[in-house]
Amino acid sequence: MRSDIRGLIVSILLFLLWGTVLVYPFRTVSDLISQTTQTVAGKLPLPAFVFAILVLLVVMGLTCVALFFGRSEISDALVLCFSSCSCILYCVQVIKTRSFSIEAAFVALVTVLSVTLVVLKKTEITRYLADCFIFALPVSMFYECVMNPLYRLLKLNIYKFSPFIVVPQKGIFSKVGNLLHLPLVVWGTFFFILTLLPVMYLAGGRKEGKIKK
Repeated sequence: MRSDIRGLIVSILLFLLWGTVLVYPFRTVSDLISQTTQTVAGKLPLPAFVFAILVLLVVMGLTCVALFFGRSEISDALVLCFSSCSCILYCVQVIKTRSFSIEAAFVALVTVLSVTLVVLKKTEITRYLADCFIFALPVSMFYECVMNPLYRLLKLNIYKFSPFIVVPQKGIFSKVGNLLHLPLVVWGTFFFILTLLPVMYLAGGRKEGKIKK
């Protein structure tokens, strides 16, 4: 299957199942990257609009880096790295809360599956797993930049389609307001699409280990 089609399918599934435990292992990594970026950017004396764009650029930029290095067998290393990170993050959460949850089963399953696929050299299946971690980043930004402002505009309950589609209470553009009298969702969608273009370009041609021409 073409890598761009594979990425599209994975992205749609992640979006539709974002609030479920099925994507929890992938969501934890994207949340860590997003929240860390927002924390660091928040310490800088930046206007709300610049802050939002900076966070979006960093997260989507990291997505591009992961896609670039995941064009060939390096995707095996990416899967092991991401799954290990997800496992560590959950262990830290368990230590803090001193309790286990159903998410533990899915984190363990993804970790074991990652190691097994890499050992058995099931590269094609491994790429699907790698894409789940990689495309969780743009999906999380879609929720932040588009879904949150859209829900606010339509005054919808963020848990309306729970547990599948769960929109964050605050998005990175939340403090921007209606700049130039345009709804927040317009700005969020515009900049998301703009930063999505290089992601779409790099998503193609990874099956052969090269960027499509």
